[in-house]
Order: sequence, then C-alpha cells, then structure tokens
Amino acid sequence: MRALRGVTCLEIMMSDSVEKKKGPAEAGEAKGGGADVEALVNSLRLEREKNEVLLAEVVALEDELVNRQLGDFAGVISEHTKDFWREQLLSNRDAAASALEELREAKLAAEGSKAAGTDTKRPLHNRESARMVTRRGLVGQDVVAGAGDANAESKAVRIRNRAQELCKAERIPFSTAFQRAEKEICGEDVR
Repeated sequence: MRALRGVTCLEIMMSDSVEKKKGPAEAGEAKGGGADVEALVNSLRLEREKNEVLLAEVVALEDELVNRQLGDFAGVISEHTKDFWREQLLSNRDAAASALEELREAKLAAEGSKAAGTDTKRPLHNRESARMVTRRGLVGQDVVAGAGDANAESKAVRIRNRAQELCKAERIPFSTAFQRAEKEICGEDVR
C-alpha cells in the first residue's frame, strides 16, 4: 500500500465504505457538518485521481527507463531473455545493470581475443604427406610402423598370453613367467 500524506489507501477506502453505508446525512452529523463532508469527499476523489495520474506517469517513466537500458545492453540481451532482464531491471535495477555490464565486458573480451587470433584453430596436416615414424626392432633393424606391426604384435600377444598361463598354472610371479614365455616364443622362431 502506498502512503498518502500519512494515511494509507486502505484507510481511505475503509472510510469511504463507512460513509456510503451511513448515508450523507449521518456522515455529515458524524463529521460535524454536511458541507464539510462533501468537500472532504470531493478533495479525496480529486487526490485519488491525481494519484492515479501520477502512478500512470511513474509506470510510463519506469518503462521508458527500462527500455532505454535494454537498448543500451542490446548486444548482450537476446530476444529470448529480454522479458527476464526487463523484470530484473524493474525489481532490482542496480544489481541487474551491474550484471549486464559484466556480461558486456566478458563478451567484448571474448570478441577481442578472437580478433587478436589467440583462439584460432590449427589446420590439420595431410597424413599422406607426413613422414613415416620408425622404431627400433627386436634385432636392431629399423622397422617401419605399419609394415611389421602385425607380426611383432602377434608375437607380443603370444608372449603375454603364455606368461599369464604360466602364472596361473605354476603360481609364479608374472615377471618370471614373462621371461620364460619370452624364451619359449623367441626360441620357437629361431628353429
């Protein structure tokens, strides 16, 4: 309720309803004169009309101010979030304006970093023209990746599988089983 010179709107409404129930003659007797009551009722009606006009002007000025601030932050506010920010600006203008200002600064900083080239993506290289990676083989010769991998990989897989079998069957540590499996598998290839 808005206070009107020390009297709330609720009190004014209640006094009007009491005067309407009593009638003009009784209301005049209670107030101390019929002419005074009518003058008070007319002045109250006039004040209410003024209050309504002023309230409409205040609402129009608030809307104008909010629309101006929404225009100031147009780069930050999308059409989807415009209603939300309108409510925030009406309920707590200072906090909403500072939040929008921070969003604007963050957006400008992000756009500035893109313009400076710090966020550029590196191009993918052509894999066919890249040089082949070489590694040292078991015997000391260079092995080109992809050429002997299937044979070397199958040998490594066989050694690992045999080492696991030896661990389970003989209950020995994996390192010992691996050494024995390596000797068995590599010994087979020599023969």
